[in-house]
Amino acid sequence: MGSVLMMAGCASISIEPGSEVATNQMPQKVYVDAFGTARGDFEVDRDGAELGQFKSNLQLMMTTAISIDLTKRLIPAAAAGKIDWSHRENAWLIRGEFTRVNQGSRLLRGAVGFGLGATKLETNVEVYDLSTASYTPFLTFSTTGGSNAEPGAVTAIATDPLTIAIEAAAGGAGNIAHGLTEDTKRTAREITAELSDYMYHRGWIPEDKWVKPKEDSD
Repeated sequence: MGSVLMMAGCASISIEPGSEVATNQMPQKVYVDAFGTARGDFEVDRDGAELGQFKSNLQLMMTTAISIDLTKRLIPAAAAGKIDWSHRENAWLIRGEFTRVNQGSRLLRGAVGFGLGATKLETNVEVYDLSTASYTPFLTFSTTGGSNAEPGAVTAIATDPLTIAIEAAAGGAGNIAHGLTEDTKRTAREITAELSDYMYHRGWIPEDKWVKPKEDSD
């Protein structure tokens, strides 16, 4: 049992810091744009139209996960519509792109573990201040990580509300490997943590709302 629990916990997403400049004020809202897929390295068992649907589902899952997690833990957030850069608003915009997506092998993760069949999910993230109508992000960072092992099919059934929500957004878990669903959720949480860290060090949020990001060097 101990080895099963150890393998089930081998999953992590961390932050690789990028650039950061000061902004004037705490935003009232955050918008989340769909992460780009055009330049990403997708190692999945799909091609053609099925690959296109896979990418669309993953984009929707990421937007949903970030919006829900930010709203729950830090600040109201919602999916972005068309952004009018000439209209100034006390809000932030999160944009990003998937740089690497590897769905791995659920069979190997569950039956063998020890890093075999691992998933990999990597993104680049940019955050813009819409109150300045600037085309330059004030905060950039990357996320990297994956799921090295997971429990068997029975115990892997989603019970966490955020997991259920992001899977429902993409029409069910059947379109996305379970490991990538978990990676999407963890990536969203680290993005929330990075924003909370930025806000905390400017005195905009109290310590009890501060979540320290897990940096890649940790």
